[in-house]
Amino acid sequence: MGIKQSKHNITATIVNSSKDRPDVLLKGERRKKFRSFRSSGLLDSSILENWRFSHGDKRIHNLKNAKLLSPVVDEEVERLQRQHRLFKRIWQSNFSSPVEEKLKSGGARILDVGCGPGTWTIEMAESFPKSTFTGVDFAPIFPQEKRPVNAKFLQANILDGLPFLDDTFDLVHMRLLVTAFTAKEWEEKVIPELVRVTRQGGWVEFMESDIQYLNEGPTTQRLSNALMTFMKGKGILQPIDSYIPSSMESCEKFEKEIKVEQKTCFVGKWAGELGQLAIDDITKGWAAVKSPMSSMMGVKASEYDDSVQTFAKEVEQYKTSFKTWRFFGQKISTTSSSAITTPSSWDQSEQSQ
Repeated sequence: MGIKQSKHNITATIVNSSKDRPDVLLKGERRKKFRSFRSSGLLDSSILENWRFSHGDKRIHNLKNAKLLSPVVDEEVERLQRQHRLFKRIWQSNFSSPVEEKLKSGGARILDVGCGPGTWTIEMAESFPKSTFTGVDFAPIFPQEKRPVNAKFLQANILDGLPFLDDTFDLVHMRLLVTAFTAKEWEEKVIPELVRVTRQGGWVEFMESDIQYLNEGPTTQRLSNALMTFMKGKGILQPIDSYIPSSMESCEKFEKEIKVEQKTCFVGKWAGELGQLAIDDITKGWAAVKSPMSSMMGVKASEYDDSVQTFAKEVEQYKTSFKTWRFFGQKISTTSSSAITTPSSWDQSEQSQ
């Protein structure tokens, strides 16, 4: 599927006053909120009980109301780390936005939303030691101690607002999370919040993969259709490749042209080492959702296991693949002196009220 031509006329406007933005906290209130996130109990059992996860290479449920749960945190952390290696191999890079020179020269601030175990954040921090990196996630499965000095992590849910001042980050990155939100949440909460914390002239980047496969076998199609039915029932946006750039273009805070890049990943041993990584990741994802998916499909747990095994065989026969995309856009700049700026210190929690 190709990207549809935009029908939106982008108007470069920016809100410069908290009076015009009742949803945006004043600076002092934001610093207070930032400190409250930092000092909160990061291993709250109620958070872990509602912990979200990604299915295969895609997120499939709402962050606030998790319906499909992975029972073992350590196994999920390992799977997400392997998944990072998979997508790093597919793309041969960690980002597409034109910020590498700024990262190398130093002083850049990067935010990774939905950081999971922090693999992307840590790898980026190690690659660009002169810049600083912050990872946030709904579930505190990120490292608390063993991390680079220029990386830190916070527990936060974007649907409740991010604990940062306006215009803070040079790049805001989010990966495999678009199907965690309903279309309404995506347009009214997620995109506005990501843009808010991005500096003028900074970039917002999404990396997503398709929830349907190319060259599907019958069992693969049945599994995919069950997932699609689940998503439709939750009001989750689709199709990804046209909805994301369209919704970004609809946001008046982005420059007119939204950049789109696409990569295809083949699945199965027939496709070599990368294909093996993909099939391992996806089958573990299917297995992790056995209970809810088998119920949704109206089959016994043993029958569902058989379907997953058949899926692994079908990808070899049908030469199955899936598409992945990166969508990135630049926040508009303004010379208005009333625009909100951020403190120079990286750790905003040290700023006085």
